[in-house]
Amino acid sequence: MYQNNFNKLISRQNTYSAKWCNSNANVIPLSVADMDIPAPDFIINELTQFNLKGIYGYTDLSHDWNNVAANWFKTQYQWVVAPETIVFCPRIIQAVSLYIQNFTQIGDKVTTLSPAYHPISNAVCVNQRELLESPLIYRDGYYEIDFDDLESKFKQSVCFILLSPHNPTGTVWQKSDLLKIAELAQKYQVFIISDDVHADFIFDDATYHPISSVNTYVEQHSFICTSPAKTFNLAGLEIANIVIANPEYREKFKQCLIAAGIHNPGYFSVPAFLQAYTLQGQQWVGELKMYLADNRRWVKEQCERYFPNWVITQSHGTYMLWINYQKMQLSEEQLKHWFVSLAEVEMSWGRGFGAVGDGFFRINIATPHSILETVFTRLIRTLPHASSE
Repeated sequence: MYQNNFNKLISRQNTYSAKWCNSNANVIPLSVADMDIPAPDFIINELTQFNLKGIYGYTDLSHDWNNVAANWFKTQYQWVVAPETIVFCPRIIQAVSLYIQNFTQIGDKVTTLSPAYHPISNAVCVNQRELLESPLIYRDGYYEIDFDDLESKFKQSVCFILLSPHNPTGTVWQKSDLLKIAELAQKYQVFIISDDVHADFIFDDATYHPISSVNTYVEQHSFICTSPAKTFNLAGLEIANIVIANPEYREKFKQCLIAAGIHNPGYFSVPAFLQAYTLQGQQWVGELKMYLADNRRWVKEQCERYFPNWVITQSHGTYMLWINYQKMQLSEEQLKHWFVSLAEVEMSWGRGFGAVGDGFFRINIATPHSILETVFTRLIRTLPHASSE
C-alpha cells in the first residue's frame, strides 16, 4: 500500500537514544516525541554521500537556505514569509531561552496554556521569570481556551508562549482562537513566541494557521519557531528556523546567537534540510501522514474495545494522542507500575505536563504498526493485574 517502508523495524538500542535509554531493554517506549520511522531514503542517501567524505569540518548555511524555508511555508501552509525574516537556530528551545534571557527582565511574568510541553515551561522558570499557567478548559474530550483567565494573565505578562498545534493535547487552534489571542496580545502589548514544530502533522481536514498570519501586531511582535525535526525525524541534527518579521528584533536575536556562541550548523544539518524541504519531501510527508492516520484510527479502535474507561482527547494535530484514564481510578504511580513493570511499556506521564495533566498520559503513535500491536497486546494481557496492585 505504501511506497515507503514505514513498517520497517529498526533497533535503536546502543544508539544513545534519549527515547530508548530505559535500563530495562524490554521496555517499549512510546514517549519521547521522535519517530521510530526512519527519515526518507533520499535524505539518508544524501547524508551517506556526505559521510563518506570523512571530513566533518565547520559548516555554513547554504546560500538558498532562506528561500528553501520560505517556499516550504508557502506550499505547505499557504503562509507567505519574506526569506530575510528567517533566522537559523539549532533548536527551538534555544530560541525561547535566548528570547527570555535577552528580551525580558528577571521577575517578568510569562504566560503559557496548560497542560504544556515541560521544557518550554521550564525555560521560563530556570531563567528566573515567573510562569503563569492558564489552564485549558477540558470538556467532553475537547480542550478550549479560557479567554477570561488568559486575559487576566495577559494583564500581568510581557510574553506569551503558544504551542501550535498544542502539545500534549494535539489541539489545532482555530483561526478564531488565534484572532482572540492576537487581540489580547495587542491590547496588553504582549509578545508572542509560537512553537509550531508539529505544524506538518495536521489531520482530518483541519487547518494550521501561524498566529503571525492573522494579525499585524503579532506579525511584528512574535517569534514563530519552525523545524523539520519532527516532520522528517531529524531532531538529532538540530535544525530550526525562527521567523522574525520585525527587523529590530531580528537583528537583536542574531546578536544574541553570536553572543551565545551559536553560529555554524552541524555538518549534516544543511544537506538534510535541503533534501527535506523539496517536492519529494512534500510527497513523503503526505504518505507518512496517511500511515499515521491509520495508526491513529487503529489505536482509537483498540482503546474503545479494550479500555472503554479511557477517553482519547479529540484532536487533529501532532503524532501523539492525549488519553484520560481517570475513570480507572488509578494513581499515576499505579498506572506506571502497570505500564512499565507489568506490560513493559512506557508513555509520557501526565503530571510531567503540569498539575492539570494528572490522570492523563500521552502516547506517541509515530512508530511501525507492529510495535503498536505489541504494545497493546502487552497492555491487554496485563490489564487484570493493574487494579489489584
